[in-house]
Amino acid sequence: MQRFFREKRIMANKWIFILSSIIPALLTTGCVNERTVSPIKMDVIDVVFASGYLVKESQYMVIANTEGFINESMVNEGDSVHIGDGLFRLSNQVQSVQLDNARSSYRDALNKVDPNSPQLKQLELQIDQAEVQLRLDSTNFERYQDLVRTNAVSRSDFDKVKAQYEKSMANVAILKKSLSDLKRSLQLNLKNAKDQLEIQRENNEDYFIRSRIRGVVQHVYKEHGELVKRGEQIAEIGGGADLVKLFVAEEDISNIAVGQKARIALNTEKVYRFDAQITKIYPAFDESEQSFVVEARFLNRPETLFTGTQLQANIVIAEKKGALVIPNDYLLRDDKVILEDNGDTLSIEIGLRTSEWAEVLNGLDLHTVIRAPKNTME
Repeated sequence: MQRFFREKRIMANKWIFILSSIIPALLTTGCVNERTVSPIKMDVIDVVFASGYLVKESQYMVIANTEGFINESMVNEGDSVHIGDGLFRLSNQVQSVQLDNARSSYRDALNKVDPNSPQLKQLELQIDQAEVQLRLDSTNFERYQDLVRTNAVSRSDFDKVKAQYEKSMANVAILKKSLSDLKRSLQLNLKNAKDQLEIQRENNEDYFIRSRIRGVVQHVYKEHGELVKRGEQIAEIGGGADLVKLFVAEEDISNIAVGQKARIALNTEKVYRFDAQITKIYPAFDESEQSFVVEARFLNRPETLFTGTQLQANIVIAEKKGALVIPNDYLLRDDKVILEDNGDTLSIEIGLRTSEWAEVLNGLDLHTVIRAPKNTME
């Protein structure tokens, strides 16, 4: 049996009918333009139309974190890049000086915390000398304690020796505290110098722009020698899988669900159609597009895809095999038809409807003959 397939793209909330075995039915019941007709069977597919374009799974805009002239461009459009690859180098004379100063400060702070640094060695030497003096004063104090008990020395001489001993103890304690404070101060200075060095290194990295993703350079917006301002876009990189971004009208979005199939027509492919599947529905209305945004992934993809390619899609929201349909022109108001055998009107239950066809849910069968309204016969 010969099969005919007809695909019609219709704007939102319309239907696509894929007709099968129409010729035999029309031969037995007459064509649409004849006075009478009987219902026929068709495979019905309910679709929602959407337009859109191709995007990459990861779209990365290369943004300048600082201001400067482009001294070096290391990539061109179409180049493949990996994470960390250099893209652009900006002029940074002032920043280079600041980085050198930070390195010098860090080296100086690192030298000062070294155990052999002059500052620490000098204080440690003073402590050693003070401890030697303390030992002498301690011995002398013990000796005078024994002598004063036997009245061999005067009380005033003993008090002088005791005062000297206590002074030596206090001196040693002060010097040790000074050494501890100095070490803490030097460590703090080292930490601050290291932090400043890291900050200057990060600031310097702002002038050397690297890729944050693996992908392909799609656009380069600035050329060698151009001034780039902070926050300005320099290039765009796309990575990951090719995705279909679709824009769906407000009245249709409630019919869309993840997992539904879509038939994609690319503007770069005039002959072929490609199957895709809905994978994501954005929760918010896109004000700029005045539509809801839906993403789909290809089930069978072209060999060559170009990001940004415009496209159209029919999203299949329901399918029905062997639906009973009649020409839409044979319907009266309130979903009534005229019976051929007696001319009476009959109310029927209608399901799907387009400008050409109406699905009959109840009231007619394949053998019922209906008459066209008079206004369609004139």
